[in-house]
Amino acid sequence: VGTLLDMTNLKSVPRTDQVTLEELVDEVFCDLDPVAEKAGISIHFNDSANQDSHTDVTGSYVLLYRAVYNLVENAIRYNRDGGSVYVSVNKRDTNAVIAVRDTGRGIAPEYIERVFEPFFRVDKSRSRELGGVGLGLALVREIVRLHAGSIAVSESNEEGTTFEVVFPCETI
Repeated sequence: VGTLLDMTNLKSVPRTDQVTLEELVDEVFCDLDPVAEKAGISIHFNDSANQDSHTDVTGSYVLLYRAVYNLVENAIRYNRDGGSVYVSVNKRDTNAVIAVRDTGRGIAPEYIERVFEPFFRVDKSRSRELGGVGLGLALVREIVRLHAGSIAVSESNEEGTTFEVVFPCETI
């Protein structure tokens, strides 16, 4: 119910913060490190190639944090035992790109677009064991859209899945 309420109120959240994506991802990692450690998953952050620059977007820090948190949490949750999660922030042309890659089982091609639908679950039995109601990626997609961005599964196979989020940005 809380997630549904969050989704209905998204448009009313101001989106005027200057958000440094490297700092945001770092905070998500600090918050999810105990979850990853408990699950036996290693998490890795590779920020932009030029350590002297920062990738900034204009938006809601709270909403962007929620989107990245949900993606990284899913990557931990649906991973293999002893697996890894890799997150990167880079600039591509005039866009900021956040990539979240896991070493899980992958998503079957017929489900790749459906994972963003509310209440959809690839593996219903496994999802119930791990919690959640199938709204996380729908929420992420809506947050990304509200920030003039896009999200897609850029790669998925038996070695894992990569979600790619693209936002218009500024680099400082």
